[in-house]
Amino acid sequence: MQIKKFTDSHSLSELVRPIYIVIPAAGLGLRMGISDSKQFLKIQGVPVLAHTLLAFAKWKTEYNLKLHAVLVTNQENLERAKELVDEYQIDFVEKIVEGGATRQESVSAGIAALASLPRAPEANDQVFIHDGARCLIDQSTLTKLFLAGARYDVCVAATPCKNTIKAIVKPSVAENAAASGSINSDMTENAVTEAPIVDHTLERDTLYEVQTPQVFRYRVLLEVNKKAKEMGIVATDDTALAEACGIPVHLITCSYGNIKITTPEDVALAEFILSQQS
Repeated sequence: MQIKKFTDSHSLSELVRPIYIVIPAAGLGLRMGISDSKQFLKIQGVPVLAHTLLAFAKWKTEYNLKLHAVLVTNQENLERAKELVDEYQIDFVEKIVEGGATRQESVSAGIAALASLPRAPEANDQVFIHDGARCLIDQSTLTKLFLAGARYDVCVAATPCKNTIKAIVKPSVAENAAASGSINSDMTENAVTEAPIVDHTLERDTLYEVQTPQVFRYRVLLEVNKKAKEMGIVATDDTALAEACGIPVHLITCSYGNIKITTPEDVALAEFILSQQS
């Protein structure tokens, strides 16, 4: 099996275990400034979500992996998502379910659906959580996370922070009101607020930007989501739930090109990256 060349530290039987994937793809594209859902926006003629699924399909074929995926989208896009999966012949998507109002709720719906797959996950199986809008995921990143997931209970793709990051003091309501009130009435069509003030500069060497995939042992993922609901923990990132539960999260350094499609600038960058690969 080809993937054996990446490591000698794990048994072959462990490396060929089924891999589960939850793909939240319920984004509305509000920051994109479009009325359509951003996962169906086309980049080089192919929908964002299709790019994401095809990357996993390529990985599956190259290493003869057993993938079992749940795709999570909003109610109005359930049929559209099914048509996309059929059109691009994505055979490892075994269930498409409705998400919730937040990413956390959508991921939770996907996790719940794993138990109803024809082959439900076992306790130590890996579960990848990967954003449907992170469509430039590369084979090297997938393999790194796969191998790290054989060693750690929780790991996540991440990149060292390039920029200097400032922690700020947020202006008060009174300061914002004063800033707006001091403007000539002819200029009020442009919203004006008091500029935030720097509180301190963070140590860049200790900062990483987290991406997806985020990989959990199935038993740990179930535990984390159960505790998060019981404790009322809300997070935009799945590994933050693990942190809140005291479970170590291991960062796996991966590609800066693994961007998430969120703004029009991201589309232009994705077009450029793909043009360089062709």
